[in-house]
Amino acid sequence: MILPASYNKHLDLNLNNNPLSESIQVELSNEKLIDSLTILPNAQDNYWQLPEVYQMSQLRQLSVVNSPHPYTQALYNKIMSLKLFGYTHRNPFSAETVKINTNISHSLREKKLYKPENYPGLAPTTAPSVLVSGESGTGKTTLIRSVLSKTPQAVQHSSYKGTPFNKKQLNWLSIDMPATGSPKALCANFFKAVDDVLGTEHKKEWVDKNKFGADVMFGAVQHVAMKHFLGLIHIDELQFILGYKKVENSPSLQLLESLFNKIGIPVILSCTRQGVDLFQTLKEDDHRIGHDITIVRRMLSDRQFVLGLNKFDSKHFNTLFNALFPRAFILDTNTTRLEEFRSEFHRLSCGLPAIMTRLALLHHEAVQHDFNKVTDQSKGFTTLSPELLRVVYDQQFSLIDPALIALRKHNAEKFESLIRDKSTKKPTYSNSEKLEAENVAKLQQSNPTKVLKTDDNSKGTVASVSSDLSSDEFLQGIGNDEQ
Repeated sequence: MILPASYNKHLDLNLNNNPLSESIQVELSNEKLIDSLTILPNAQDNYWQLPEVYQMSQLRQLSVVNSPHPYTQALYNKIMSLKLFGYTHRNPFSAETVKINTNISHSLREKKLYKPENYPGLAPTTAPSVLVSGESGTGKTTLIRSVLSKTPQAVQHSSYKGTPFNKKQLNWLSIDMPATGSPKALCANFFKAVDDVLGTEHKKEWVDKNKFGADVMFGAVQHVAMKHFLGLIHIDELQFILGYKKVENSPSLQLLESLFNKIGIPVILSCTRQGVDLFQTLKEDDHRIGHDITIVRRMLSDRQFVLGLNKFDSKHFNTLFNALFPRAFILDTNTTRLEEFRSEFHRLSCGLPAIMTRLALLHHEAVQHDFNKVTDQSKGFTTLSPELLRVVYDQQFSLIDPALIALRKHNAEKFESLIRDKSTKKPTYSNSEKLEAENVAKLQQSNPTKVLKTDDNSKGTVASVSSDLSSDEFLQGIGNDEQ
């Protein structure tokens, strides 16, 4: 949804007199921030008297429960400060911003990536990166995207201080690294994400419609990012780069820095902890890094948020547990086995929010199903049964149990290998998810999509960098390029 821009003065005076930064409102109250991101089930006291269909609809609330991570406030402050400060160097009315945009357009027309060092005389624009790491299922993506959601993703400007300014501003974007290592796939992910928010057709223009080489598409990524005033980008599944060892011209850490950091756009990276460790072992000549070994330190070591497994006695585990087991959903008022049940729930789920949420929902559904199918409902049923919990786990999580066993033995490498689907490289957190991923892979193998072999390395006609010209009109000139 694109909201109309409204302007707010900031306490940091350097952030004022700029429509991009003034359109962003900061939440200064930690309590209000956490409250706004907390999602708890509205469990009705008469839950067990409701018809079965309404019991099931009540339980579905558990699938969207969110207990904000303890890092929420710190990450919010980090993201907001990076985004706001980044905009101070990209005031759309400044001559320097106009010059940078012109240079990016010129580089695109020359079929190459814009590099600031090729255009002396401009102030450095490199923006920092922040890394969020942790095992799969610890809630990295949920944490980042929930914090990002506190700022409208896109706003529409019309005028600023009496000056016409009919522009859309893209405050943030979140994309995945491609599992395949294809430069085209990375660009497609970026353009599709932009199109989904703004209703544009950049993917059709740069990826689907034409046959451009990788450098042209990368230049188009820079152009589109600057055209829409992208404030910050989150790049998920960074560890996929490690699988590009045998993929020629695959995206590297240095490419990501060139695409975004070098033009003043801060980057939030999320990666498994195992992936971070492996990046540290890459040699200087490894193409997955680029041509600068210091890139690993700049992008992965300077600023880190590390999400660990939730310990049994941690506040975060118990807050989430209580949210997943509200009093109204618990059958039988006898809570003598509560701590035993809580302990077994922690052991089975390993304290991973992704597993906790799914295990809790499936356990409640099992209790609800058994309760409703018998005639004598007066005795013999309790939610807080460790035995029933283990039955649910054995039935619904057996296919990923080897991965969780490895995690309980502190073997993160084996856990990451087993929890992820072999085809998509995405994690699967239950039997149904694993089977679904396997079925999709089989379907794709039996009906392979025809792919034109002219995408990543073609030398086709260069596309337009003008918002008003089609790609076919590019060679006639840049025209009045949108700033």
